[in-house]
Amino acid sequence: MKTRMWILFAVFVTIASGVALASEGEAEASQPGIFSGSLADSIWTVVTFVILVIVLGKFAWKPLLSGLREREERIRLEITSAENARKQAEKTLADYNGRVEQLEQKARQMTEDAAREANRLGHEIAEKARQESLAIKQKAQSDIDAAHEVAKDRLWEETGDIVLALSSRVLGRTITDDDNQRLIREAVEKLKGGQVAQGK
Repeated sequence: MKTRMWILFAVFVTIASGVALASEGEAEASQPGIFSGSLADSIWTVVTFVILVIVLGKFAWKPLLSGLREREERIRLEITSAENARKQAEKTLADYNGRVEQLEQKARQMTEDAAREANRLGHEIAEKARQESLAIKQKAQSDIDAAHEVAKDRLWEETGDIVLALSSRVLGRTITDDDNQRLIREAVEKLKGGQVAQGK
């Protein structure tokens, strides 16, 4: 409020001085210039100008400069804030890129681990199937060998019975059990001996 009053006072004084000078200037039109009047008019003009400069300096220039400084400070703060925001955004972007790279690396690692595990399981399954197949084959061979031995034994027994029947007929007498067992053993040993010789 005081500032406005001083500004209005300065403007009023300036206008009044200007009007006074203009009225005197009309009277003395033959002598143009700012200091063309009397000494009092010149002093009054200088005093008015000095008052105007002081009033404007105190109540116009200081607030104007203060406002300009505040605006400059606000702009500086906004620039600093914008620079900090830019740095923060760059840091956030770098962190995001780092996390994306870590996630991609983890995904690659998980894929490689899964492929290795699948390969290992495939080998294990194949090896297990091969071992089971080999075990089945060995068991089948063992069963075949056992059946072959049983068939050979039965064949020898039947051969012994045939030999016994033939020898009873040839000898025409009854053979005791001891004779029977002895003849069967001898016949089987001879037949086995012949089989071994043929095999060689």
